[in-house]
Amino acid sequence: MSQRLIKNLRAGARLTTLRRADFDVSISQLVILLAMGWAATLVSDWSQIVGPVAWSGWGGVVGAARGYMWLAALAVVVLLAGNAALYLRVAVALAAADVILWVVWLLLLWAWPRISEASFTHYGSHLWSGFFGWQIAVFIRAYTQTVGSFRLSALIGVAVYGLMLYANVKWLPDEALLVARANAPRRPAINVEDTYYRQAELLDHELAAIAPSMRGHRDLYLVAFGGYGEEDVFKREVLQVSQIMGQRFGTGTRTVRLINNYTSLTDHPLANRPNLAYVLGHLAARMQPDEDILFLFMTSHGARDGRFAIELGDLGLNDLRPDDLRRVLDNAGIKWRVVVVSACYSGQFIAPLSSPETLVITAAAKDKTSFGCAHENRWTYFGEAYFKDALASTHSFTTAFNTSARSIAAREAKEGKEASEPQMVLGAAIAPVLLDFEAHFPDAVRPAALKQ
Repeated sequence: MSQRLIKNLRAGARLTTLRRADFDVSISQLVILLAMGWAATLVSDWSQIVGPVAWSGWGGVVGAARGYMWLAALAVVVLLAGNAALYLRVAVALAAADVILWVVWLLLLWAWPRISEASFTHYGSHLWSGFFGWQIAVFIRAYTQTVGSFRLSALIGVAVYGLMLYANVKWLPDEALLVARANAPRRPAINVEDTYYRQAELLDHELAAIAPSMRGHRDLYLVAFGGYGEEDVFKREVLQVSQIMGQRFGTGTRTVRLINNYTSLTDHPLANRPNLAYVLGHLAARMQPDEDILFLFMTSHGARDGRFAIELGDLGLNDLRPDDLRRVLDNAGIKWRVVVVSACYSGQFIAPLSSPETLVITAAAKDKTSFGCAHENRWTYFGEAYFKDALASTHSFTTAFNTSARSIAAREAKEGKEASEPQMVLGAAIAPVLLDFEAHFPDAVRPAALKQ
């Protein structure tokens, strides 16, 4: 058995360099090679986790689905070739090559950033595309070697195989087989009645501390909104973003925090739509309408249909949809808006929130997941890259976005994750307003039109 496996791995190495290779074909060899591919996935996941790990049942389901789709793609290809007997031969060849590709992938992710972090940051996001093309080339070589020729049906087969590989990545969730073991404490029961009765007092207390606007000076007002209360990372982000924005942009006395968390029920108002509408309406009355800017930061889980998760125990909170948020903002009457939404599929908010007076930033495209929203994390990937890192060196919200988007792409490529593709749309009217706001800070790069 070991000799046959070694022979197949050597042949797989030859196949990855597009050379002719001779495989020892059997069902047992296919099973072993597929198991080695799963083992490589486990190593990749494990290498990215600090601390205790746990098996992800959902990740296992997704991994199995990817395997089924791959086997189904091969079945379609050999049926198009008119010879179903070739199935096992092609499957063993590609499974053996896949093990070698995994080794190369892991070595690149480990070595490249250590050799040149700058080049990895710049080119790392293209790594997956390169590997995808390499897999297609390996498939074509395995096909022509097995079938003996490259007929018209082979072109269709290549298209089908490539499409199903692409669908594997684009349509199935990106879930790891191993995840960091969550050490979330047991949640206490919530007194629902007391919690809701307490909201008016908490809102008034939060808003009483808001400093008045200074006429003739652009002030920034921050509303930080943590929607999902079952994981502490979102509360941490709200508190950390509030601190960073206060230090960098002077929002300390112009900040409202709405948080869903078991530990903040007596300290902060709930993060829900009624409270958000109340806060924005109150701030609109305090702000200079043609001068001041609202910065709304929202962090939570997100769904494919655009729902922004708002949840805490038995409170029965309603999720927030993009159109709902637009209505809340419009009803408040705040003119200049910077809205940052950190959640999976948050790109769904781009179109509904876009306007000439608005800068919209999202952690992911409308069909992509974002990463880092685990209970024990201090930051999500986007929150850390944008607020903690990028805004530490600039007062430009758009420059910080461009910097953080590159950083996130490099990190995701290094960890073998599908790119989240953060999004930004800058309204034409708010662009000069933000430049004027940024020009008041010492490290601002002032355009010629703004220099005195």
